[in-house]
Amino acid sequence: MNDESQLDGDSIAALPVQAKPDTTQLKQFVTTIKNAEQQVGEHVIASLQQPNTVAILTTVVMGADGQQRIVSVGLNDERLAEVQKLLQQAAEQREPEEPCVGFHCMVKPKSAQP
Repeated sequence: MNDESQLDGDSIAALPVQAKPDTTQLKQFVTTIKNAEQQVGEHVIASLQQPNTVAILTTVVMGADGQQRIVSVGLNDERLAEVQKLLQQAAEQREPEEPCVGFHCMVKPKSAQP
């Protein structure tokens, strides 16, 4: 991927496009956070322009330099189904939490997993 310093908030076009896309590799869009709303929008537009994109997964991650980055990836229908399956499994495994009152929260220790 090109050096991030070449990217600006005005153009997502600076991101490289593969001449022959690898259908097994997810196309990622990564930029350092400057204007989150604009950058997420640019990532969504760029992701939707990729073949077979039906959904976009976006998150914020910490880079090695300590800067936060927005990372987006377009999902095809198969990968979207995988993400939905993982989310459903996580919801089924979730343990109910005690509500917090102000800054006082009852935190239960996680049970040991075999």
